[in-house]
Order: sequence, then C-alpha cells, then structure tokens
Amino acid sequence: MTDPTPGFYLPAQFAVGPDGQAPFRTHFEEIINSYAIAGATQLRLGFDWSQLQPRAGGLDGKWVEWYRDVINAANGVGIQVWASLLEREAPHWFDDEHGFSDAKNAGRYWPRFVEMAADSFGDLVAGWFPIDDPIGYATRHEPDDATRHGEMVDTMIVAWRDAWRILRGGPPVASSFGVRMVRAIDESQIAIDLAKREDHIRWKTFLRGIRDGNIVIPGRADRELADLAGSIDLVGITFRSDLGEDQSITDDSLRRWQERATMLIHRANNESPDRPIAISYRSARRGVSETVSDAEVLTEAFERAVAASVSDGIDIQHVFTNPPRDK
Repeated sequence: MTDPTPGFYLPAQFAVGPDGQAPFRTHFEEIINSYAIAGATQLRLGFDWSQLQPRAGGLDGKWVEWYRDVINAANGVGIQVWASLLEREAPHWFDDEHGFSDAKNAGRYWPRFVEMAADSFGDLVAGWFPIDDPIGYATRHEPDDATRHGEMVDTMIVAWRDAWRILRGGPPVASSFGVRMVRAIDESQIAIDLAKREDHIRWKTFLRGIRDGNIVIPGRADRELADLAGSIDLVGITFRSDLGEDQSITDDSLRRWQERATMLIHRANNESPDRPIAISYRSARRGVSETVSDAEVLTEAFERAVAASVSDGIDIQHVFTNPPRDK
C-alpha cells in the first residue's frame, strides 16, 4: 500500500473572495509556489460557479482565463489541480429560479454548466469534484421541512449522476461527501429520530446509491436511477475536526479526535463502492476561534488517522488538507 498523494484544499470563497480577504486572487503564482515548497503535489481548487457564470448562458471569458492561468501556474511547479465545481453557493440567478429545490430547473442549468466547465478546463485539470457535500448543501437550503429536504437530496443525486455522465472517461471523478459522527442534540425521541434520519442520509443514501443504483431516502419511496450504480472513480469524503464534548485541545482530546477520524474513514470505506478513497479535510472547528497552532495540531492528529487507516489496508490515494498559514 503506497502513501497517499499530499495536497492542499482551497475552497472557492478563499480563492476568489473580495480583495484583501482572498490574496490568492491576485497573488496566486507566489502562493502556489509556496505550496510546492511545502511539499504539495496537488491542489483541490474551488471553482466559483457565480463568477464563472454570472448570468444564464455562456461562461465569463475573463474568469475562464483566470482559472486557466491558475492551473497553468500550478502545473508549472509540479502541482496538479482538481476542480471543485459546486461548493457552498450557486449563482443568484440560479437560486432565483429555485436552484436545486426545483428538479426541472436543476436539470436544465446544472448539466450545461458542467459541460462548459469540462470544455474549458478538461484539458488541464487532474480530476473533478463535481459537488461538495451535497447533503450539507441540501440541509442549508431546505433546513426545516423533511419532505422538501428529501426532494432536494433526490435532486442532488440526479445532479451527481448528470455530472458523471458528462465527465466520465476523462480525468477521474471523485465525490466530496461530508461525513461526521451524527449525535442527537438531546435525549428526546424527536431528536433521536432526527439523528437517525441524518445518519442514514449522510452515510447511506449517496454511498449505497452509487454502489447499487437505488435512491433510498427516509420518507420517500425507493427508486432506481439509471447510470447511478458505479458512477464514481474515487470515493471522496470531506470532514472537519470534531472534538466532540471536549472544549479545549489537550493530548487526550487530540487522541480522541484521532480515534474519531479513524472511525470516520473506516466507516466510509465500509459503506462505499469498491473504489479508492480521496479525503479532503479542513481543521476549522464550528463556533470556536482557532489559532494557527490549533489548526496544525488538529491536522497532525488527522494525518495520524490517515496513516493508521492506510496501515489497516484502506486504499487512500489522495489527501487534501489546509494550506499553510502565516503565524
């Protein structure tokens, strides 16, 4: 078993945010050089759909050229770029037409964007992450109504299948499923039932759907979706550090975090189709101010979990972690 290929993960909001908040936008060459010096050989880069397609129709030529310049700069120093096409936000014009909450709307615009991205960047990128954390995306947009949430999850699965149909046969296509240990917020039956539903959707709906071709969402009739089975080259999982009930970073809390991370990797491997694994990791802890030193020790604990999982025989081929930050 070989060691995973090391890389960094730069989400879209950090790559192309407002000047002053995203220095990568104007200083990408020197930043990419620093990544190469730090030992990265690959970069997972968020491609901002809103910037690339500010209105329905074709792509914005200025932004296409900017992304191509970034990829060429990375390739020039030995870093391969993996393109992440849908992250936290879609274009406003798409959301104004109800976005992925409307299956017809999604089926009209999303595949066309994927086609244009493939035409513009397919000759340069090393791989694709079509949709980042589709379950989290659905939960942010339909948080309160289980029926509408289930409908949107179904639409996100179809969107994945559509992206696969377009991208397969070129650079490898990896998922980016947000995984975490799901806990009930209290001991009430309602909280327990909600946690069971989330656990099923987060851990089984996509992973098993890609394995056997059936969409199984609690509260909805099961259905088979054409071309869903096997629609993946690498099983990609994405997660953040989770200290559980620990309120501070200590040797014991880091050990428990490492154990949880190892469990997450093993469960993803057990639930997934028989494919290699790619892991994307960000150390930021929800609701907690995190120093650079915090990020470093949390990432180190995560990397030990990856090494332990590889030693256990899990085929982890790529690992994307936090880019280095100034102290």
